[in-house]
Amino acid sequence: MNRPAGATRRLGARTTSGWVIGRVGGTPVILAPSWLVIAAVLVFLYFPLVRGIVPGASVGTVAATTGAFVVMLFVSVLLHELAHGLTARPLGAQPREYVVTFWGGHTSFDRELPGAWSSAAVSVAGPAANAVLAGLAWAALQAGTPSQPLQLVLWGAVISNAFVAGFNLLPGLPLDGGKVLEALVWKATGDRTRGTVVAAWGGRVVVVGVLLVVVGRPLLQGHRPDLGTVVWVALLGSFLWAGASQSLRAVRVERSARDLDLRTLAAPAVVLPTSASLADADAVLADRGPAGVVLAHDGVLVALLDPAAAAHVPPARRATTALHAVARTLAPEQVVSVMAGPAALAAMARAQGHGPVAVLLDHGTVLGVVEVARVAARLGEQGRR
Repeated sequence: MNRPAGATRRLGARTTSGWVIGRVGGTPVILAPSWLVIAAVLVFLYFPLVRGIVPGASVGTVAATTGAFVVMLFVSVLLHELAHGLTARPLGAQPREYVVTFWGGHTSFDRELPGAWSSAAVSVAGPAANAVLAGLAWAALQAGTPSQPLQLVLWGAVISNAFVAGFNLLPGLPLDGGKVLEALVWKATGDRTRGTVVAAWGGRVVVVGVLLVVVGRPLLQGHRPDLGTVVWVALLGSFLWAGASQSLRAVRVERSARDLDLRTLAAPAVVLPTSASLADADAVLADRGPAGVVLAHDGVLVALLDPAAAAHVPPARRATTALHAVARTLAPEQVVSVMAGPAALAAMARAQGHGPVAVLLDHGTVLGVVEVARVAARLGEQGRR
């Protein structure tokens, strides 16, 4: 059998999102490889800036100041994401992972938030955390006369956190302010997808507005925009535009999923104990016909028989080969109990992160096995209609 799903969440383990560097409340904190890129860029940009501001400082002091600034930004991003997750917990959604990435970070949850106001509260929590950090750094500057290198780090904390808090509250997806706008439209109309559409188009408006302010305004005033600024704005704009477009695609998929019923796509399945042999499975399948084989241990579904691995076992050894020796571990996310609609699609999306199939479980009864690819094909058909 493969390793349990939790084994990939150990400290230092490599996941699809990055490296697990810690846990908060049982939720893994993951460092994406892209963060190393932004850290290197920050060191490249901030090191000569510090040397220019503090010309008499030693190389060690400049390096320490630069490093402290990068660490401070990392902590700011992490606290932003933790604020999202810790706010969501009592409101009905458990965070699955906190990821620190090139463009900041993101927090994924085990389910959608149940209402518009809870969604808005979770969205506001991140920028609020940055605003508090900016205020604390400002208070530290006013409370005494720190050394010049420390002043640079504190001023960096004030400016960067204030900017992140303000920019994130702009009303367009994928920014937090876009989630707030989505929640407001959702509350006013009772239709969450309509809120998503409005907020996604708001994200595109934000992109155009940023380009006009940062690039268009200097040109109209007869000035040439700084090349570095143009590059960063272009990168940021492309990220925001892609996020808004992804939200619009998700709405189209969700609308197609309203008629989705996983039970109509399920292949038959039988449940056998992990202690059963491959010969036992052969006998059951001979009586019932082709079906998926789900393995259970103490009433918990834990694995799926791997047909390819089972086919390689010779007849003489099938009676002595335990099913768990030719099975693939079944992650908890691959056991789906929501049968229809967008919620079923969301459950299948979570299952896809762990394998190509999911098991349908309805009040303790296994209804069958569903392939993710088959669900995608059905959605494509409904979308074309």
